[in-house]
This record gives sequence, C-alpha cells and structure tokens, in this order.
Amino acid sequence: MKNKDMLNICYKFFNRFITADELIEQLSSIDKTNLSKNDIEETNKLIINIKKIVKDIPNEEDEYIVKKKENINKLINKFKKNSNDNDNINEFIKHHIENLEKEYEKEIDSQERWSSITNYITKNKYFNKLFDKLTDYELLEFIAQNIQSPLPPNLTQEEFDKLVKVGIEKDEREWLWRLAFNYENKGMNFDEIADYFVNKKDGFYITELISVVGKNLNINNILDKINDKKLIEDLKDRKEIISSHVSDEQFDKLLEKFNNK
Repeated sequence: MKNKDMLNICYKFFNRFITADELIEQLSSIDKTNLSKNDIEETNKLIINIKKIVKDIPNEEDEYIVKKKENINKLINKFKKNSNDNDNINEFIKHHIENLEKEYEKEIDSQERWSSITNYITKNKYFNKLFDKLTDYELLEFIAQNIQSPLPPNLTQEEFDKLVKVGIEKDEREWLWRLAFNYENKGMNFDEIADYFVNKKDGFYITELISVVGKNLNINNILDKINDKKLIEDLKDRKEIISSHVSDEQFDKLLEKFNNK
C-alpha cells in the first residue's frame, strides 16, 4: 500500500525505538515517488504538527528518563561484573557495554513529549485511514518487523487468529514467532501457532516459541503431539534453550518416544 513507510516510522516511535527528532527526520525523508498529492500533503501536515509539539514541550529530564538511565546503568554494571578471563566472552561483554553506553548518552524523550506526540498521531484521521487499509498479511508484516514491541497494535483474539491464519497460509514462520513474542503479555492463545510448528516438524521454531512464550503454552499438549523421531532428536539437542519451560520429567517422557522408535 502507499505510504506504508509512514506507518512503520510512527510505530517505531510509539515503541520508543526512535526519538521525536528521529521521527521528524525519517518522516521528512519518506520516498514520495509513488505518493499522491493528498498523501504528501497529509504527511507534511503531520510533520508540521509534530514539530510544533516538540517546540512547545521542552525535553526536560523526568521520572521516565531517570529510571531509563538507571536501568541502563544497572545492565552495564551487571555485564562488567560478569566479565572474566575468557577473551571471547570479554569481547561479547565489551560489545554490549559499548552499545549500552551509547544508549545511555542518546537523547530520550520525556513521557510528556512522547505521550503528546503519540496521542496526536493515533488520533490523526489520515494515519488511522492508512492503518485501517492494511490487509491481514500487511498487518502481520507490520507487526513482525520488530520483536517484543512494548506497544503492538491492539488486537482481539479473533483478529490475532486472522493474522495467524494468513501467516500459516504463506508459511511465514519467522513472522508467526515474532507475532507471538510481540503479544506475549496480551492474553493471547498461541495454540494454533504451536500446532503449526509441530505439524511442520520444525524444531527450531518450536524451540523459539517455547523459549519466548512458554509460560502461555500448554507444554504437555505440545509434547504429546510430537511423534516424529527426527523432530524429537532435534529437540533433544535444543533442550537447554527450553529447559526453563520444559521440566526434566516432561523431556524424559518425550525422549521415551524417541527411544521406542
């Protein structure tokens, strides 16, 4: 669809992946080649009004910014504490510390500025018109562009199931896994995704799904449906990744099938 870039950029801002200044910069850089005159006018109006909000609300350090920086500092100190003499691990930790330090220095929008811009965009008629025009497949792609987004679009279970259905039809396994991860704490039922991965005998995505939303899955039900020897062997090699959600007893029961084949 036309101007889907605008939706993606705004969505990144809602989830605080970019700042207000980056939002303005990226909206201003949208490729307008295939946009209509109305699309361009509405996008420009959006940018003008966002700039006005930014000008009217100074980005003063508030409780959100203080807590955000405190959490970043805690992570930095945790990485430093866990460093040891292993060169590979030290390089890994050094890389994460450097990224966290950059994040600490990066500008963070105050809650007031962020919420004012978010409220303006989500109530904008043009933005909502574009969002409402997304097909189920486009909406699935839209949501799956990020992992564990704090603010994914509000969906009912019925709407969620429609996205799962189109993901299965197109065999978009990565998107289905990301969809589940983004709605981890939204009370959704993920059984259909789990069943699909089992039917596809895909040990990688079964493991990924359990590792991120395992607390929301009926593990016994999933394991009971697994009878393929190669799949069981595959999951055996991935045991450590899902051990926090699959008990030794449950794993032993699964491996009994493997041993009996």
